[in-house]
Amino acid sequence: MNSKELFNEIFLSHDNFRETKLGSELITYSELIPIIERLRKTNFFQIETLGKSVEGREIFTILFGRGKTNILAWSQMHGDEPTATAALFDLINFFSLDNSFAKFKDDLLNEITFHFVPMVNPDGAEKYQRENAFNIDLNRDALRLESYESKILWDYAEKIQPDFGFNLHDQNSYYTAGRTNKYSTISLLAPPIDHVKSINYTREKSMQVICKINDVLSNFIPGQIARYNDDYEPRAFGDNFTKNGISSILIESGYHKSDLKKEFVRKLNFVALLSAFHSISEKDFEKVDYTKYFSIPENEQLLFDLLLRNLTLTYNGNSFKIDIGINRKKCLDLDSKKLFFKGTIAELGDLSIYNGIEEYNMNGFKIEFAKMLAVDESANFNLTGKAELKIVNGSFGDSDSIKSILNGIAIG
Repeated sequence: MNSKELFNEIFLSHDNFRETKLGSELITYSELIPIIERLRKTNFFQIETLGKSVEGREIFTILFGRGKTNILAWSQMHGDEPTATAALFDLINFFSLDNSFAKFKDDLLNEITFHFVPMVNPDGAEKYQRENAFNIDLNRDALRLESYESKILWDYAEKIQPDFGFNLHDQNSYYTAGRTNKYSTISLLAPPIDHVKSINYTREKSMQVICKINDVLSNFIPGQIARYNDDYEPRAFGDNFTKNGISSILIESGYHKSDLKKEFVRKLNFVALLSAFHSISEKDFEKVDYTKYFSIPENEQLLFDLLLRNLTLTYNGNSFKIDIGINRKKCLDLDSKKLFFKGTIAELGDLSIYNGIEEYNMNGFKIEFAKMLAVDESANFNLTGKAELKIVNGSFGDSDSIKSILNGIAIG
């Protein structure tokens, strides 16, 4: 079986290994604990508590494998980015549940020792927020290491000296793969080591492995893989790990059509990580021309969740043609523990260089200044910090998706 056939089978088999106790939209610390306790009872995994968060929640590593190559993979450094956390537990099931792909798994386990830290930021995860309990972005704390969570991850990496590090995140839906209208479903990055983006041997290996991931994922999402912006960030973990000899690979889980819960993107993470592990175990990445990394199109922020084109705005007796770009953010109601969307007007004016995941030609619709906000099927809304506006003289029809965006707009 060649590599393409192998990963096609793995892709199709993902549902057999999906951790059913975890969704891809929201994973809290309290959901993780029963799974961790279940794994403690097996002989296959070793669970270690690395330390505690600011609010006293444990941060775990899950160890397995018997190889000389150490791989560290960490997720939910940002508490509201859970897609890859779910994929890590799918991988745990893949390695331990049944005899499917037995030789493939044995080869990986003989070559690699895995260290999964599935939730670096449990306090943020519990609140569904990016930052930790006192609102520090942990991925901007790799220099000072002021947060307990940052220091725990850094100290563990120093202890085990991994050969490769996989930094797993979610990105929003506004990115395209290059200057196209194709959304960036997966973004990849080999973090730089300095402002001039030098390429040393450590970073070169990251680029080579990324090329192997790109080759595999292109079979499933052609044209929807991007290269994350590689501006040097001296406070970030990936950049500092690379400077310290750890070949670091950032995987960002982006948007895919009709996949609001990110289950398909979760599956792509599962396949991407296995393809990387396979390449590392076989050392076949070493044969890759690392410059192919730069042929992956760079992320461009060229999408809105909703784009309304050709509206007429009347102001001070004059008429102006404008477009409105609306984005939405997923939020957690802390009382009900349910997710909801909060929409905002991101930009208005000439948005002809942009595309909408959903868009409408609004010729014949006018924007008028309004005295009050009424978010209902007439889709009235105002701009933050500006006069309230409303759309009149028309109907949006029966589109549930546009209503869900407009009715969720937080305006004011």
